Amino acid sequence: MKYSARRVATLLVAGTMIAASCGGSDDASDSGPEDAGPETETTGADTTDADTESTDTDATDDAATDDADDDAATDESDAGDATDDETTDGATPEDDGADAADIERGGTLTYLLEAESDTWDIPGANCAVSCITVMNAVADTMTTVNEDGEVEPFLLESFEANDDFTEFTLVMRDGVTFHDGTPADGAAVQRTLIEMASGVLAGQTYFDLANGAPNNPDNPGDAADSIVLNDDGSVTVSFANPYSTYGIFLANRGGWLVAPSFWDDPDRAGALMVATGPFIMTNQIRGEVTEVVANPDYWRDGADGEPLPYLDGVNFRPVPDVSTRRATMEAGDADVNMDSFGENQEFWNNEWVEAGNGVVDEDPAREVSYLMFNNSKPPFDDPQVRRALALCTDRNEYLTFREPGNDLANGPFAEGSPGYLEDPGFPQFDVDAGNALFDEIGRPDVINYGTTNVPANLITAELFADMWNRNCGLNVAIDQFEQAELITKAITGDFEVFAWRNHGQGHPGMEYVWWHSQFSTGLALNFGRIVDPELDDLLEQSWATADADELDAIGQDINVLFAENVYNMWLNTTEWANPYRQGVHGLQHLTLESGNPNQQSIAGRVELDEAWVES
Repeated sequence: MKYSARRVATLLVAGTMIAASCGGSDDASDSGPEDAGPETETTGADTTDADTESTDTDATDDAATDDADDDAATDESDAGDATDDETTDGATPEDDGADAADIERGGTLTYLLEAESDTWDIPGANCAVSCITVMNAVADTMTTVNEDGEVEPFLLESFEANDDFTEFTLVMRDGVTFHDGTPADGAAVQRTLIEMASGVLAGQTYFDLANGAPNNPDNPGDAADSIVLNDDGSVTVSFANPYSTYGIFLANRGGWLVAPSFWDDPDRAGALMVATGPFIMTNQIRGEVTEVVANPDYWRDGADGEPLPYLDGVNFRPVPDVSTRRATMEAGDADVNMDSFGENQEFWNNEWVEAGNGVVDEDPAREVSYLMFNNSKPPFDDPQVRRALALCTDRNEYLTFREPGNDLANGPFAEGSPGYLEDPGFPQFDVDAGNALFDEIGRPDVINYGTTNVPANLITAELFADMWNRNCGLNVAIDQFEQAELITKAITGDFEVFAWRNHGQGHPGMEYVWWHSQFSTGLALNFGRIVDPELDDLLEQSWATADADELDAIGQDINVLFAENVYNMWLNTTEWANPYRQGVHGLQHLTLESGNPNQQSIAGRVELDEAWVES
C-alpha cells in the first residue's frame, strides 16, 4: 500500500463542514451545521456540532454548533473541547475491542442521539454530531487521522500532496462496491468531490479551486476543470493557493464517498444514504429511529482478520432531552449515548463506570462552548457592546451552576491544542467597568438570545438573562428553536447572540471557513460574520504550512486577536461523554493498514465499524 507522501504531523482534529457546526449541546453549546461546511455546534445544555469536518455545526450538547463540518471550515462544521491530554476517567481497556478471540458476531445496538438529521444530502446539510455519527456508520471517509494527528489513506489506496499543498492525487483502492452493488472507483471519487464542491455549504471549502469554483463569485468556474479524473483512474484536485488541511477535510464530512445513484436521485434530499460503509441504511422514521444493517460485502477486516462489521445492525434514536437520554441508559433501554452536559460528566465517569459500564476515550483536542455574537448587526456590531457584555458576565457563576467540573475557556483553542494560551487577554468579570462602559455607550433596548428547545439550555439562557439584568440592568428575550432551525438561522445571519459549540479541530487552519471574511456574507459558514483583514491573513498562513511550531504561533496570534475584539464570549471547554453499557466493545476502534492507532473520539463522534456486543 502507498501512504500519504506528506503527513501533516499536527493535532489535526476531525472537525469538518458546516452542516457540522452545531449550535447547541446538552448544556450550553450544541448548534450549528457541520458538514455543509465545517463542523460546529451550539452551546447550551442540549444545544446544537457544522465538523465539523464542517459542521459539525456544533454550543453545548443541545445548543447549536457541530459538529459544521471541519472541512468546510470543517467539517471542517457538524463542527468543534479542551482539557488535559489524559484519557477519559471512565474509559476501560475494552474500548480497544477486547481480545480478538473474545469477539462475538451478531446483535443490534440502540444508540441515542441528541438530535434528528433533516437530510443525508451532505453538500447542503446541517450535519452536526448526530448526523456525523450515523453517516460514519454507513459511509467511509477517503482518508483518516491517526493517533499522532497524521493523515493516512483509508478508503483510498493512496493520498499524496505536492510540496506547496496546491495539488492532491487520490487513488481509489480496487474491489470496493457501494451498497447498491455498483463499483466505488475513481469516477465515483471525482463525482463525489464535484458534488461537494458544488454544494451551497460544503462548496465553500472549494472556493479556491485552481480553475474557478461554483461558489466563488470572484472566480466562478466548473469544478470538473479542477477535479480531474485521470486516464489511470486516479483523481487530481488542484487549488490556486495552498490548502494544507485538505487531507483532514477528507477524513471528515467532506470525505464520505457517496454512490452516483444517490447523487442522481431527484428526491435525494429525502433519500436514504447509499455509500460504502460497514452498515446499510434501510429505514428512517423521522423523530423516532434510523435503522442500519450490516453490509455483507464490506471491504474491511477487523483486527481478528474476520470480515466487518461484527454487529447485525444499529438503531439510532434521536432523543433531544439530555435527561431523558441519561434515564434511558440507566434503565438499560439503550446501549450507547452522547452527552456534553457538564452536570452529567461526573456521573458517567464515576458511578456509571463503577457499575461495570464504560465511557469512550476522548481526544485531547476539544470544542469550546461560547456565546456567538452576530458581528454584522446591532447591537453586537459594536465591539464596545461586546466588551461591555463580557465585563458584565460572571463566567465562573455559569461554570458553577451549569458546567461544574469543566474548565473556563478564554479563547477558541483548548489546552493541549495548537494556539492555546492560558491568558490571551479576554475581558474578565468586572461589574463596575461593565456598567461604566454601558453608561458611556448606552444599553441595548433588548438582547435577543437564541438556543435550542431543550429544557437544560433554557435554564442556561435564564441564568445569563438574570445575570445581565442583575449586574448591568440589561433586558433579555429568549428564543428557542429546533437544532436544525437554529443552524439555519446562523447560516443566514438571523440572530443576535446564540449559545454555540464549535472549533476544537486541533489545527488553526481547520477554522478557516468559520472565521475568514470570504465566508461572512450570504449563506455564511462564518456564522459570526467576522470581518478582520489581520485574521484573514493569519488563517491564510495556516493553510500554507504543516509545521507544528508555525501553526502554534499562528494560533496564538489568532487567540489574542479574538480576545482584543471580543468576537465571541468564550465560556468553557466542552467535555463529551459517550457512555456505553457493560458488554459493548470496540467503540471508536479502527484497524488501520499502517498499524497505527486511530484518533480517539472527537466532539462526541464514535466509530462503530468494529463494535461488538456480548450475547
